Amino acid sequence: MCDLSLLESASRLRSRDRTTEAARGGGGRKPESYKKRAATKVQQVEVIRGSKGAAARMEVLSVDLPSHLSSSPPSHSQQEIALGIKNAYNLAINMQEGAKQLLADYVSPQNLREMNIFLEARKTSIQGEPFTNAGFNPPVEPFPGLPSPSLPPSAWLDLSDAERLQQNVTAFSNLPVFLSAVKSQQEEMNSNASDLHHQLTLSRLQCLGLSNHLASIMASMGLVPAPATPAEPPGLGSSFFMKFSGYRICHLYQDWVLRCIKDLSLLADRYPVPLL
Repeated sequence: MCDLSLLESASRLRSRDRTTEAARGGGGRKPESYKKRAATKVQQVEVIRGSKGAAARMEVLSVDLPSHLSSSPPSHSQQEIALGIKNAYNLAINMQEGAKQLLADYVSPQNLREMNIFLEARKTSIQGEPFTNAGFNPPVEPFPGLPSPSLPPSAWLDLSDAERLQQNVTAFSNLPVFLSAVKSQQEEMNSNASDLHHQLTLSRLQCLGLSNHLASIMASMGLVPAPATPAEPPGLGSSFFMKFSGYRICHLYQDWVLRCIKDLSLLADRYPVPLL
């Protein structure tokens, strides 16, 4: 009886060992369900490695990245255009007061400061009559190379960005030539008007700077400025002819500064400085 019990116990132990070994996969065939799972995993790996693998990996990465990294920053050109417009606008604003002062210095007596010396000052004014008359306000005609800045509101709004910039580039590229002509004539006719001469020189330099800013904006937009109409300042003539031509040029300069501020303000609304 004892031997029989020992034999039965040994048989049960061998049976349990074979069951454990089979469960561990040692020495026997793998279960069918295990093969199917392994084959499925191999297929998934091959798909990722195949032509669709890059897209699959990119899709996973886009989900895992923080939201602030997945948004694309503003392009360099967008920032360049907006900042160029802002810089040109600030320069035009700075030129506004000087343009107003230039026209005032041109038509008014240099030593006119108080109304009680008005009659005395008129006798020694730079240009003389009719420029010092209170009602002196003749229509200002443009010159070849210096067009009129005035447009009807509807026509102004219909301008494209390229047309708007091109007109300003043409005006401020040619204005230095016109202002230099006025200075030369005034140095000849009014050699003591040093304040006026200085204001003409300063205005000329500011026009050169503004034209460079405007051309830079066009370049950042991918626009090529058209060849500017050659500047044709008025030549020599009678004293009154040269004085009146100078008046027209100073007036057109002031009007173009105001027009440029208006144009750049509209462009600034269309091309705001992007938030980084």
